[in-house]
Amino acid sequence: MPREREELFRISSIKPKEKIVILAYEGNNTEALYFEELKVSSKFNYELIYLVSLRRPKKDTKSAPIYVFTKLKKEAKVEYNFGPKDELWMLIDRDKWKNIPDISKLCKKEGNFFLALSNPCFEFWLLLHIKDISDFSPSERMDIFKNKKVSKKKTYLKRLLGSLLPEGYNESKPKPERFIPKIEIAIKRSRRLDFGDEDYPTTLGTHVYKLAEKLIK
Repeated sequence: MPREREELFRISSIKPKEKIVILAYEGNNTEALYFEELKVSSKFNYELIYLVSLRRPKKDTKSAPIYVFTKLKKEAKVEYNFGPKDELWMLIDRDKWKNIPDISKLCKKEGNFFLALSNPCFEFWLLLHIKDISDFSPSERMDIFKNKKVSKKKTYLKRLLGSLLPEGYNESKPKPERFIPKIEIAIKRSRRLDFGDEDYPTTLGTHVYKLAEKLIK
């Protein structure tokens, strides 16, 4: 049975909000830590939004977008009594998945499902907090887009972030507090890369900014 909205907000010791926003992630760590940090920051619009993260158990390796979609639809709608203003967001990377157009269609069919895809990956969203893409040469931008592995555990973007941040970058401990203060800058830079007529970025870009815009004050 879905929880009643009044029960949910009573349990969380907060007054009723305008909407519930549910997040489901392809990644099992970095994205969740980022939005959990945003939720407790002064940037978050806590007066209007109740934010929930659906995190997979560490042993759960099913990260394909179709699985994320299924999880979002099944768990979120069973657990919460959604109203017409509530939203469910999928955060996925371009990576190697070939069924993203199908996922996009499924989200649009649901009405209150949204896709925040990053091309090539979530680290690109993080990069835009600290660097404008115009700061890179055409060849560097192509390397970012391809995001090939440069070592056993690191891709080009992860290594690039590590070189730009004084304390380096570790995806299991991304220290999102370094990025959140610059979230408005990342939104502005992301918007400039959005052609406006795509359901998800097919070139270098990220639609995470669309979610971020809704969550901040």
